[in-house]
Amino acid sequence: MEIIHAVTEESLARRMFLPAGLALAITIFSGAFGFATRAGGAEGSAKGKTVGYITFGLQFEYQVAMVEGIKKKAAEAGLVLRIVDGKGDPNLQVTEVLDAVTKQPDALLVNPVDAKLIVAGVKRANEAKIPVFIMENPPPEGKFLGFVDFDNEAGGAMGADELAKLIGEKGVVLETRGSVGSDQAQLRHKGFVDRMKEKYPNIEVRSLNTEWIADNAYKMVLDAFTQNPNIKGVFSHNDEMVRGVVSALRQIGKLVPVGKEGHVVIVGLDGTPLALDRIRDGSQDASVGQDPYAMGGIILGDIIAHFEGKAFDPKGRTEPVLITKENVNDPNLWGNAGKKK
Repeated sequence: MEIIHAVTEESLARRMFLPAGLALAITIFSGAFGFATRAGGAEGSAKGKTVGYITFGLQFEYQVAMVEGIKKKAAEAGLVLRIVDGKGDPNLQVTEVLDAVTKQPDALLVNPVDAKLIVAGVKRANEAKIPVFIMENPPPEGKFLGFVDFDNEAGGAMGADELAKLIGEKGVVLETRGSVGSDQAQLRHKGFVDRMKEKYPNIEVRSLNTEWIADNAYKMVLDAFTQNPNIKGVFSHNDEMVRGVVSALRQIGKLVPVGKEGHVVIVGLDGTPLALDRIRDGSQDASVGQDPYAMGGIILGDIIAHFEGKAFDPKGRTEPVLITKENVNDPNLWGNAGKKK
């Protein structure tokens, strides 16, 4: 599915956006792996330039927010976006990238589902001399001018600390994971299990390969509790899968509110609007927040700078923030962007 946007401020007038960078601290730093050499040139303009944007998948709240943030910044610069829904399908996404290259955009922006599979598309764009920019999941081969990500390892460690604190630093916990081919998922897993091994020897982690999907989390968490009804908590690599976790707990009579005896602790990641609502109602304890508006703002800033012939840092990063009952109503959190003040 391709959605072509000649992005303008008017087309965004009915939407509300959080200014990039309010919710999370942002650090920009230099990096060297996989980056194409960018020659300096005369100053130009981004206005009217076309950017092919292949998303990770618009079935995820976080990804939809990221797209909207990118559209907002693109509107300000007068860019034309060709947005294609990757649908969380790595094979489909490769086909979409190859097709986007044939349309000869002025730049290509990709949020890979599977970093290794997307290499073919990145290399095709390199051959066509189309500048490539990557979000979140860098391919091991091929050249790209700019890259932005979230400190996933720190996010996993933050999730481990919060979960451990809330269960009293002992017991069995589950980890519902993202996809095996995802750099984000691997780093979140590393941060989580390494922190548990390092600081919490009385906690046993059982990892479930749930592939980012709520239905998978529902089935596998249900099976895990059937085998061991004394599981104390769950850390989910995204807040989307928490829907499945909550459904599983409800089915077996273990969806007990925060603070009540028998409560199973749930810590997610993303800070989505639905996650914040669950924190408010007591069905989710916490979420490790990452800011899609900030991330989108960084990478669009790089693309605009490229078109204008200006220097930019080739690697940007956003940092995690812990969201709990104490700060869930903070208006600077991206998940509260649509809330009336």
